[in-house]
This record gives sequence, C-alpha cells and structure tokens, in this order.
Amino acid sequence: MAHAIDLLLENGAIDAWIVPIIMKKGRPAHSLNCLCHDEKAKESDLLAIMFRHTTTLGIRIHRNILRASLKRRFIKVQLPYRNNDRDGEVDVKISSFKNDEVVSLKAEFDQCKLIAKESNVPLKIVSSTAERMAWQLIQTDTSALHSR
Repeated sequence: MAHAIDLLLENGAIDAWIVPIIMKKGRPAHSLNCLCHDEKAKESDLLAIMFRHTTTLGIRIHRNILRASLKRRFIKVQLPYRNNDRDGEVDVKISSFKNDEVVSLKAEFDQCKLIAKESNVPLKIVSSTAERMAWQLIQTDTSALHSR
C-alpha cells in the first residue's frame, strides 16, 4: 500500500493516505484514499494506479467535495544554528482567519530537518525554536504577517 501511495503522489495526487478499517464479518482491511483535482485524464491515471497496484476490485469516487481553508502565509526566521546550507533560515507557515487572527503556525519540516542534521541539533529543538521565534515576530511586528 505504501508503494501505491508513493505512485499516486508522484502522478499528481494532491494527497493520498491509508485508514485501517473493519469490514463485514469483522475482517480487518485498509481504505486507500486519494485526493485529486477534477481532471478526467488525471483521474483515469490515478484510478489505473490503484487498480494495478492494489488488490481492489472497485473504487468509490466522490466528486465536488467542498473544502474550507485558512489563509496561509510564510515568514522567514533566522535561527542561531547557522552552520548549515540554509544558514539557519527557516520558513514558517502562518495559518489565519481572513481577519488575520493567527490560528496556528508550523515550521517547514524539510528545512528544519536539514538544519538539524547539518548542525547536529535535535529536530524537535530546531522546529520548536523556529515556531517560537515566529510567534515572537508576529506579536511584535504585525507587518511580518504580510510578508510573502
């Protein structure tokens, strides 16, 4: 199933995931889910991958699924861990309502991972430091919310 997810993502799926489920008669199973844009050619390709690379005999298709989303922006923070290819710079995603009320923020994982590896600092320390610095920045400088 992991291979099928990799193939779906490589071939244009927005996202793909597996959910453990219990079928009739108490049989354990997995539900493979895939999100894609409403493009017939892409849908056909993704369906073919699911049929070829799983044991399924049928696929349920749900179209025109509504989605609610928060406004997203990025700000850059400069971490003290500078001995790496990124020179300690991390993008932090800020999620907010339309009125700019910040709901959450998250440091970009791949950037934190690279800094952690090259600086020999635990990943959880790098990401929490980036997020703390971003919170401090947006609380002291509201113009930071409008960057990028």
